[in-house]
Amino acid sequence: MTSDTIELVERVRRRLKEHENPCEISGPAPEADISAAEAALGCRFPPSYRTFLQTFGGIVIPPHLGIVHDFVGVATGFDAAGAPPPDAREARDVVRRTLQARVERKLADHLVVVGLGAQHQEWFCLDVSRPNSATGEYPVVLFDAKDNALDQQFYEDFGQMLAEVMGFVADNLDQPLD
Repeated sequence: MTSDTIELVERVRRRLKEHENPCEISGPAPEADISAAEAALGCRFPPSYRTFLQTFGGIVIPPHLGIVHDFVGVATGFDAAGAPPPDAREARDVVRRTLQARVERKLADHLVVVGLGAQHQEWFCLDVSRPNSATGEYPVVLFDAKDNALDQQFYEDFGQMLAEVMGFVADNLDQPLD
C-alpha cells in the first residue's frame, strides 16, 4: 500500500464527512494483534494488508458507493490463546469472519476474507495459496457465499483493491450533484 493510497483514503474520508456519509475507520491495529490474527488463520498477511491494518485497522464506507464497502480489519485485544475478544463484531474482524465462513460456507483454508462486497454475501478474499514471490502479495478473489463458489480473481493484491475502490469513490464524490 503506497502513501498515495493512504492520502486517497484520507481524502475520501474527508469528502464523505462533507456529504454526511460516514466512513468508519477502526484505527491502527497493534503488531501483536496482527500477529495473533495471522497465527489464528495459519498464514502471514501480505505487506499491503499489514500496512492497511497498521494504518487504518479497518474501513467501512456506505455500501452504495463501491464494489467493496467493508475492508475487514483485525479486532484488538486478543487473549493469550490468540482468540479475538468476545465482543469483536464478526463482520469487522478478519479472524472471526474467515473462521465462520470456513465452518458455515466451507470456505477453503487458503482463503482469508478481507473485504465484503456491495452485493449480499460477496466476500473478497486473499488467496494465500498463490503468493507473488517477488512482492509477498496474494491475489484477491471473489467468493460468492450465496452459491458457495469461488468466482474470479478481481485484484492483483489488497493494495490494488483498496486503491481502486477508493479511487472510484473519490471520482464519484467529485462529480456534481444533479
